[in-house]
Amino acid sequence: MNNKKNKKKETKVLCPRCGTEFAIAEKEYTTVATVVGKNSGLGVVYPAVAKQDASTNSPKLPKTAQDRIEALRNAGVDVSCLFAMRGANGGECVASNKDGKLVILNDNDPLFSYIIEQGTVPNRRLFRRWVMAQMFHMMSYTSYRSKEPLGVTEMIHRLGYEYEWKMLMNELYAQMKMENKDPESFIERNRWFNINVVAVMANDYISQLRERVDALKERKCKGISYKKVGGRDIFVSDLEYKLYNPLKMAMMKIKKSKNAAQLYYAAKDFNDMRIKMPSGTTQCGLWVDAYKGAGAFFTMQNLIRFHNCVAYDDAGNRLDKVQSLDFILIKAEMYKNGEGWRLLAVLKKMLADNNIDIKKKMASWRK
Repeated sequence: MNNKKNKKKETKVLCPRCGTEFAIAEKEYTTVATVVGKNSGLGVVYPAVAKQDASTNSPKLPKTAQDRIEALRNAGVDVSCLFAMRGANGGECVASNKDGKLVILNDNDPLFSYIIEQGTVPNRRLFRRWVMAQMFHMMSYTSYRSKEPLGVTEMIHRLGYEYEWKMLMNELYAQMKMENKDPESFIERNRWFNINVVAVMANDYISQLRERVDALKERKCKGISYKKVGGRDIFVSDLEYKLYNPLKMAMMKIKKSKNAAQLYYAAKDFNDMRIKMPSGTTQCGLWVDAYKGAGAFFTMQNLIRFHNCVAYDDAGNRLDKVQSLDFILIKAEMYKNGEGWRLLAVLKKMLADNNIDIKKKMASWRK
């Protein structure tokens, strides 16, 4: 018992940021705010860390071949043709078997260079890339009758009412596929298009359908009033039972959804029984707001990741890449509940702060 009490704990010096253990010589000492020896009995010591430069925080190329493949997968790159190989001397490498051609990817391959230099692998098929192109188009489009851009709101309205349901179903299907496989991306996208937005859209549709049906001309069949709704002849007395109640039940199913798969199929059931509305029908306000919020968020994320843009915080301080991504994430959380439109202002400020001319940027992409 006495030996256990008197036994000194082995001293370790750990970095509070990454947990790296500092080496301490057996018979020497290391100065870390105090003199620390191997058998000083101080236990675990966390030294203060000085401000690190950009090179310290820059991403490092993963050591193992499998980790490199995973890094590419996480960045959205198709890695179906890649596999890890181990040589006879124990070394590892990444190989590609695309189109039947076996190629060994060197450490200086452009894909790996992007991991090191930017921390992100560019891929034109990434969701955020498509979103940014569309947002820039909406922000810059000018009709031949006007010298000023029409604006994002007007451009969204021009997409028509049915577009909101087409877009929603595609989005919910994508979320269903990624909920378990890519939870980080799922959270980012579900922030904007989620059960609350779908339920409000369904309720908004039912309200607008009522207004449309109420405005229809009544016809008579053997003295009984009926209306032609979506190609169906429905007695006025049966409208509630045959037309609205099934939609209400489908909407309740949406509200009771517990995961992305249930939400997708509940929304699909509702959408399948919908009667198509005229293009000029007013779009659901919450969907429009979510569309603006998601568009602005993913555009800013793309600008920071791939176009060397940074954000300035509310005090005017210039942020680095990692801080900029955190900043827009905080803003997204602040404005996710019906205030996504505010992110458009944040996006416009970022463009101005980084001297980005949208039309010139789009012109360079066309080349």
